Amino acid sequence: MSARTMRGSALLPWTGVLFVLLIVAGFLVGGETPDADAPTREVVEYWTDHEDENMIGSVIEALGAVSLLFFAASLRRTSNRWADGSVLPSVAFAGGIVAAAGIGVDASIRFAAADVAGDVDPAVLQTFNSAWANFFFPMVVGLASLILATSLAGWRSRALPRWLAVIGILIFIAFFTPAGFVAFLVGAVWIIVLSVLLWRRESRSVGDSTSSALA
Repeated sequence: MSARTMRGSALLPWTGVLFVLLIVAGFLVGGETPDADAPTREVVEYWTDHEDENMIGSVIEALGAVSLLFFAASLRRTSNRWADGSVLPSVAFAGGIVAAAGIGVDASIRFAAADVAGDVDPAVLQTFNSAWANFFFPMVVGLASLILATSLAGWRSRALPRWLAVIGILIFIAFFTPAGFVAFLVGAVWIIVLSVLLWRRESRSVGDSTSSALA
């Protein structure tokens, strides 16, 4: 592998940070959204007034899904070195795929609602809004699996700090409780911390390999 390729690979963990930033930006663009059971008039007003913002936000959200796929692939490559034949890296990678697919569907529903706002019967728009507001289980299952499998692999191999692994396990549990929204927020921070940690290790590895090649 060339030095340039190795340096490029060392930057891949930053796609985890990019994923979080894009998802946050995608939702901030749209502003405060109506609840699933919001009155029809409120739903129609929101989607009509924020049509462009939500179309842009859905595209940003979809780009976040792409970033997550790259991060999951980078994580699998790195964690395979720790796991010693364990299935955990594959579970984490599969979780990333499930979450990215869920985000893609979420973005599609959001884009469709914005696109038809003002052109269809209000009841149709209400259905889109309710479906979008309640569409979260694919992201929960995917991200929870990625975080749990990575935490367990990191704990068993001592490749991750104990505190980070423990927090990851607690995040997994919280995902399936009424504190699920908090789990999303803490999970985003967890992914950022993991991304920086993996980048530092990959950078050191590239530096050691380059030094050995020059020796």
